[in-house]
Amino acid sequence: MKRLTFLRFQVLLGVVGLAAALVGAPVSADEQSERNADVTAAQDAATHWLEALDAGRTAESWSDTAAAMKEGRNQQDWAHDVITSREALGKSVTRELQRADFSTTVRGAPQGKYVTVVYLTKFAHAPVVNETILVKLEDGHWRIAGYSIDRAPEPPAPPAPPGGEGKPAPSGSAKPKG
Repeated sequence: MKRLTFLRFQVLLGVVGLAAALVGAPVSADEQSERNADVTAAQDAATHWLEALDAGRTAESWSDTAAAMKEGRNQQDWAHDVITSREALGKSVTRELQRADFSTTVRGAPQGKYVTVVYLTKFAHAPVVNETILVKLEDGHWRIAGYSIDRAPEPPAPPAPPGGEGKPAPSGSAKPKG
């Protein structure tokens, strides 16, 4: 039942979709400076929102959520889903910013200013995950428009030691004459 609630929470929070398509058009230095400021402000909003979730401040997290995520639900439902999902994960132990990408288009959403923020997070009762937060500029404020938690990919295997030490000799190799 907890897994079902967690999946429901994940689906509901991903209303807008988190596949942000970055616009490849060249930008001027002024536009780039504005984008950098937008990314920083959106990243701050995402961090603040996650801190509210971590601390159980569901009313605060609700007020920082974009209209698209609020559609078809009320604050009481939101609080129940958040609390249930967070109990299953446990407390966040570590959270590290992986990237924050600016976009003006997101699949299934109207044109606007969006930033996709990805954190590598370890919860007490879950494997390492990627928390992906879609932040949208709405009425002059950066608000959370999407949220998902996905298992983080396994880190790459360390490179083999130089000289192949520790590896068995290939079959059919020549043996010394004795």
